Amino acid sequence: MAEIIKPKDLNSIFLKKIEDKHGKINFKDDFFSGDLDTYYKADDPSKRGEGGGITHTIIKLPSFVELFKNLDQARNSAKTLTRNPELKGDTEFTQQADQIYQIFNSFRTFFRKNYPNQYSTVRNQIKEMTTTAAGGSYLTKYAFGKNPASQYIKMGYKPVNQKTLRKKSKGIDYVDLYKK
Repeated sequence: MAEIIKPKDLNSIFLKKIEDKHGKINFKDDFFSGDLDTYYKADDPSKRGEGGGITHTIIKLPSFVELFKNLDQARNSAKTLTRNPELKGDTEFTQQADQIYQIFNSFRTFFRKNYPNQYSTVRNQIKEMTTTAAGGSYLTKYAFGKNPASQYIKMGYKPVNQKTLRKKSKGIDYVDLYKK
């Protein structure tokens, strides 16, 4: 079954908008789809069947998920193109790319302030997409920082001199076959 979200897990501003438009929310029986594009409003409890089954009215909600993802993709495409050597001095393209950035930032601000639950859902999906294999391998030598070992040092680990450690090892003779 697809992910569902209970009203108790949602932002009060979002719930207030739903109540203003569709009536009081039943925190026990109402729920939302995982991407918040559908609201399942429980029907009148007195109309339930013999077994107590619940019926719901299905209400489609405005979902900005697809729009946000498309704008994010357009912004990323514009950013990639600005690095293209052939477009470096093209001021008209730079102005167009700046407009795309401004539109994205303006929409993101609107989305974050007015639909915080949908925004956090989308933001988490985009983070998952960029931190999983969907993004491919890391593309820069500094993807994990200039000195990844510094994070371990901060946690209390101490660096080891590998050559000295190899010489002291008693169980294995180490020979570096690829040594230049």
